[in-house]
Amino acid sequence: MQRISSWTDLVTILGLFRYGTAAGGVAPTPLKAEWLNMIQEELANFILAYLPELDANDNTQLFKAIQVFGASFPLKATTVAGYGILDAYTKLETYSKPETYSQPQADWLLSKKANNAISLAGYGILDAYTKTAIDALLAAINASLLAKQAAIDDLGAAKQDKNTALMAATGWHLDKATGFLEQWGSGSCGADSVSAAINFPTPFAEVYNCFGNKVTPNAEDGDGNAAGARAISPTQYQLFNDTDKYSATIHWRAIGKAPGY
Repeated sequence: MQRISSWTDLVTILGLFRYGTAAGGVAPTPLKAEWLNMIQEELANFILAYLPELDANDNTQLFKAIQVFGASFPLKATTVAGYGILDAYTKLETYSKPETYSQPQADWLLSKKANNAISLAGYGILDAYTKTAIDALLAAINASLLAKQAAIDDLGAAKQDKNTALMAATGWHLDKATGFLEQWGSGSCGADSVSAAINFPTPFAEVYNCFGNKVTPNAEDGDGNAAGARAISPTQYQLFNDTDKYSATIHWRAIGKAPGY
């Protein structure tokens, strides 16, 4: 058994499925055939270990297999009148011959046996014991799943609450639920030149795109007013201006993935 993260990197930091964001360029976790086949074979193998064959028309086979498992490998019984249920059942059967004991003893034992049978909601003691063990197992599994889901929900809520931004002329916005990082700013670049390396307001782990435009085009220029921005590393960018007669003010924007995602 493995998580989906064994087949794809498009997962959360805990190796879980994630939603994608089209605007942020974050792809959702794909449903891999290998992972689905693993789940199918895990379930099929457990069922076939306790039932003769798979039945496409029976959607209770997993439950039936767990019942057989519980009957084959019972947990330690809880007590009935001071005995484990199996021991109590044996003793009650032994005591079913009143002539072996005094009448008060026999009456009490037979009464306990009858009351136990009634209180077990129509099941024989052995059947009720198996059902109790299975119910306890299923309850434990369900509680574990609920606890894990609550932890995931808490983590998601905490991440969502910690979205941060520097809202300024040169600034950035980080969505901590996905790790999507957007940055922007402006700068000047001389005629027909490239600027020195400039630090992004905050580092990227990976830059998806970086581009820019001149604020105001010039009326005449042999190079067609070409200007923009490009990332040269996850931490720095450059402005460029191909205009051969005029300097340019360039607004730039970059998007990518923040460190730690």
